Amino acid sequence: MIKRITSKPPRWKEEKSLYFLTMCTHGRMPFLHVKQVPEMILHSLNFCRTKVKDLLAYTVMPDHLHLMVEIEEAKELSSFLRDFKSYTSKEIKRITEITQKHVWQRGTMDHCIRESNSNTDFENHLQYLFFNSVKHLGIAPKEFPYHNFTEIVKRGWLENEFCDFEANKSKRFEIYE
Repeated sequence: MIKRITSKPPRWKEEKSLYFLTMCTHGRMPFLHVKQVPEMILHSLNFCRTKVKDLLAYTVMPDHLHLMVEIEEAKELSSFLRDFKSYTSKEIKRITEITQKHVWQRGTMDHCIRESNSNTDFENHLQYLFFNSVKHLGIAPKEFPYHNFTEIVKRGWLENEFCDFEANKSKRFEIYE
């Protein structure tokens, strides 16, 4: 008997952890920057943030979304993702009048942030999240409207001048995508 290999690996579940998440639109269709959609996404994130301990950072790109969330219990992450994707799928279809069946790609790429004395995993992922506006759109984080960079600067985690350089001169923020 041949066992069927599923295309979706099991989610690593770590209680009381930080997660870096990436959600892509189905077929990487760039409709997340269509009029009214980014504002709805940001509103939904703020509403759904009650399902996790904290929504630390987020950025909305035209065809994908990066988040950094803190959870107490592993089930919070699944609940947050389910509710967020379900609500935003319906709203995106309503706003954009797209007719495709799926808005989001199946599954979500997740990475449990590893804690260490140097805490470089957290810093690397936080920097990568905000470098996305430079990488994909050529817009400095302080000028990009669809993330919470200002809040991160106020927390002292990044400087306001972060990414004030030519994007093609830095390979530092190439984690994955």
